Amino acid sequence: MSRLWLLYRIELRKLLARKVTWATLVTVVLVAFLSPWASKVMDVAAGLMGGGKGQDDYANGWTALAGAVGNARLFLVLVVLVLAGSSVAEETTLGTLKSVLVRPVRRVELLLAKLLAVWSFGAALLLLALAVGALAGELTLGLYDVVDPLFPTRVKYTHGEMAVYLYSCVFLTLLPLLALTALGLLASVSFEHAGHATGVAIAALFFFSALGGLSDNASDFVFTSYLAWPFEVFNDIANQLSGTTTKFERRVPYALVTPLVWTGLLFGLTAWSLQRRDVTGAG
Repeated sequence: MSRLWLLYRIELRKLLARKVTWATLVTVVLVAFLSPWASKVMDVAAGLMGGGKGQDDYANGWTALAGAVGNARLFLVLVVLVLAGSSVAEETTLGTLKSVLVRPVRRVELLLAKLLAVWSFGAALLLLALAVGALAGELTLGLYDVVDPLFPTRVKYTHGEMAVYLYSCVFLTLLPLLALTALGLLASVSFEHAGHATGVAIAALFFFSALGGLSDNASDFVFTSYLAWPFEVFNDIANQLSGTTTKFERRVPYALVTPLVWTGLLFGLTAWSLQRRDVTGAG
């Protein structure tokens, strides 16, 4: 365990030394913070031009928060794939992977350290987007109780209830993010060129997304379906769409099990692939 912790810290330092890491962090912050204001401007403009209904009466700080995190998630998903997809392939190209593996380091430990380093950075980005989105939602519409606009005294969901749903959605997003990291890592082990590995990882993301879009039943068993789903359903809850909470509760077991199963399968295949490779040239 101490060796894994050491490897994790080393991989995290490598990650934080990359320019793309900090560029993504700044991008996520800006997108999450500006999304509520951009959405309000677009609604007002659509209303003035007659191309829309203008301001949504059901919009509130919680819907603004969900939209902010949803927009930031697009950048988060791509950067996780880029970082995971280049983690092993880049070291193979530079020759540093060989120098690491000639030491008494198990390959599965190295892969696990890389997996946890990239995933923890992605988790940190998600939490940062959440915090910035919450600030923007509070400043624009306020994170109050969700009420029916036709009956302002009727509370649909209290602030506490919305907070519980929010924390649940964050947790449910972290699980498919782990599977996504494992997918990128598999591509990184399968291809020695970082650009090729990253391209294949992104293509695989689109493939799994298309697979999950074939039907509702198929989406239950594809981990990519749960990258966007938690905050989409949170937005529907905040918008007071009928039946949303029931659908949310029905799908939670799948949202817990499916990404974990995919993580195990993808990481197991990655470890097996790296174990079979002659990285050190020892014959």
